[in-house]
Amino acid sequence: MTVYNKLKRLFSQKTSSNAKMDDNIRFCIEEDFVNCNVTMPSAQNGRLIALLQLKTLSVHPFSLPFGKNGRIRDALKMSFKHVLGNEDDSILLIPQVIEQGADRTGGVAWLVSKAEIEEIEERIGYKVVFWPAPLALSAETCGNGLVIWDSDSGTSGMLFKNQIPILYRWTPSSEISIIDLEQWFVDYSRSVDLQIDDVTIAEGATLSSRNIQKAGKETLKLLKGSAILDLSMKGADSARKQESFFAAAFNTASAAVFLGLLFLVLSAGAFLYSRLNMDNFDNIPFEIYQIAFKERSNSPLASSSGKIKNLRANETNMSLEQTLNNLAAAWKASASSESLKLDAIRYGTERTEIQGTAVDSRSIESLRDTLNKNGFSSKISDIQQIPGSGMRFSIAMESPERSGPK
Repeated sequence: MTVYNKLKRLFSQKTSSNAKMDDNIRFCIEEDFVNCNVTMPSAQNGRLIALLQLKTLSVHPFSLPFGKNGRIRDALKMSFKHVLGNEDDSILLIPQVIEQGADRTGGVAWLVSKAEIEEIEERIGYKVVFWPAPLALSAETCGNGLVIWDSDSGTSGMLFKNQIPILYRWTPSSEISIIDLEQWFVDYSRSVDLQIDDVTIAEGATLSSRNIQKAGKETLKLLKGSAILDLSMKGADSARKQESFFAAAFNTASAAVFLGLLFLVLSAGAFLYSRLNMDNFDNIPFEIYQIAFKERSNSPLASSSGKIKNLRANETNMSLEQTLNNLAAAWKASASSESLKLDAIRYGTERTEIQGTAVDSRSIESLRDTLNKNGFSSKISDIQQIPGSGMRFSIAMESPERSGPK
């Protein structure tokens, strides 16, 4: 097929000399199971990772403001409530932590239909690790790249930013060509100001087992969290139990440490209290108020409360009335407003965010440009593909004075 002449680089020949290959991990494609060419995993032959064309899968990057001991799953359930709904039993949520510090956790959340995973497990077995097929080639993307995987069961694409998956889409091969799917990803990347540096197009049935093993193991080295990623029912259940255990252990340890520190502070306070002259404490509030506000007061607590209430918002902040007026003007002026639906407005004096749905990314870009002409400095903060019903978007808006020159 001439479309495969667009392959820029497939299976780089460079290998890391100090990275050790794990010979106990094997990769296979769906065709291997159909042709009965797969030896099921055991204690002797290690893990088996199946590269699948998942029809209902979606991937969503996340960044949470807490560290290693936060409840990631609970936070993600709130973030993706519009996808999970009130009853989330029909959709599996599998977090993949890529970076984690003392006050931040970042990664991607995989969402997939529970029914689809159960059907695949009945076909190929329950001891297999599940991956989306394009993920195995993420090491070939060189940063910002696109991987398209074509097979008898459909065509899927995955977009990567700094080799981290940010968007996935599957389509039947009969409904859309590889070129059209690639163009869809290109249009999306332009809407979020992302430059695609590398495109890899692979036909699963023609790839040799040796090349698949090589690409998959390179991905295991480079993509953090991939070594424990498993989209099967067993993998989702294991991730849930592991997070619950560590969260419970951290809460118990935190409570013990807090009580110990509280006892220490109270003991030290009682000791100091008995040693100091209590008369001096009566004058401390008056002295603090005078230092802070450069004036004296007979009632420092009441005076401080009054000053705090009188603080006004910065002149660059926008009032609710001004924000709604500018938004209404932009909505009326937008040429694409008929193909857009506004679902939510999150107002803030410093920053306002709108959420809604649209037919395509061009409508969203048109609305963003119209907002920029009607008193806002706006930026598309998120776009998500909704299977069969367009796209969901979020646009963040600030006053031009606050955002400053771009």
